[in-house]
Amino acid sequence: MRIKLNHNLEQLEISGIRLFNSQTTAYDDVIKLTIGEPKFATPEPIKDALKASLDKNRTFYPSFAGSDTLKKEIIAYEKRINQVDYAMDEILITQGATGAIFAALGSILNPGDEVILFQPTYVAYQPAVEFYHGKPVFVDTTPNQFQLDYEAIKKAITPKTKAMIVNSPNNPTGVIYNEDSLNIIKRVLDEHDLFVISDDVYAQLVYDNATFLNQDSDYKDKIILTQSLSKPYAMTGWRIGYLCAHKDIIKSAHKVQQYAAAGIPLFIQDAAEVALNTNVDSMKVFYKQNRDDVVKLLQEHHVPFVYPQGAFYIFINISAKGLDSWTFATQLLHEKHVAVIPGVVFSQHSDHYIRISLAASNQECIEGVTRLIHFLQGQA
Repeated sequence: MRIKLNHNLEQLEISGIRLFNSQTTAYDDVIKLTIGEPKFATPEPIKDALKASLDKNRTFYPSFAGSDTLKKEIIAYEKRINQVDYAMDEILITQGATGAIFAALGSILNPGDEVILFQPTYVAYQPAVEFYHGKPVFVDTTPNQFQLDYEAIKKAITPKTKAMIVNSPNNPTGVIYNEDSLNIIKRVLDEHDLFVISDDVYAQLVYDNATFLNQDSDYKDKIILTQSLSKPYAMTGWRIGYLCAHKDIIKSAHKVQQYAAAGIPLFIQDAAEVALNTNVDSMKVFYKQNRDDVVKLLQEHHVPFVYPQGAFYIFINISAKGLDSWTFATQLLHEKHVAVIPGVVFSQHSDHYIRISLAASNQECIEGVTRLIHFLQGQA
């Protein structure tokens, strides 16, 4: 029997991040600077809240839209942090930011609609657009030091453009969009009838002063905010996030959530309420120290890199080695037992970069980058 599969899915590739990370299993002593996953355990108050919820037998079917009490905490949080007012019918609880992005795109895209992606870009955006038979349109930010360029965006816009996806702080670069970039987005929104999906999963991991698009309430109806508790609260395995948008978008996104996921367990939602009120500044201090130490090391050895203002990544220029990024990362793994992510995963324009994660221990970051420098400079 010949098994016939969904030909649309056959066109989607496995995440390059996961694919390369899987190669590390061949080594017992590898230093993994690949996945953006906090080393921290989830804070005790959050775990205690989950245990208490289980003791209350909060294990029955949840509302697919999310609990009202968590929505109220999100409303309070967004008001406190971003000074934006959301209503109950403008929020949907999702499976992390990935679930939020899929629900958002599913609510607005028709086949053939175009979505602008700024490269280098997180690997999940393109497959999510294509899943709904949309067309990703790429705009390279490399020539503008990873900030946005108005003319480049204007050239990419067509009558079929439905949305842009922005990610600041950015994965993989750690760059935060400056005031000029934010004003460019606003100008585009003023001139065109389209949405911005703002992926703000690293917005709490900022090391310098920064302003974000979703903080401007004048554009609230055009901004679709996706958020996750994974990174700031060390809750990657909990798979919980949320979507904030105009009530009509949320109403449409309900249908995606209802049939694709049915909802998030109540005991996880109860713990998320506590998470939104948990101080995790100590984690940010840890990541900042890793950033500062690695930056100092790279500067001392004259290795070019993109200075990260947020998130926990550094994008390192490997042009001096004369290798494409996948070959570089593969040889680095085999010879130095250090695992990094090839820049080509994020864009063809980034094939002379590699991304390292600063979510590892300080010792692992320093040792891993030291070995990387030795490899880059041809040292034994």
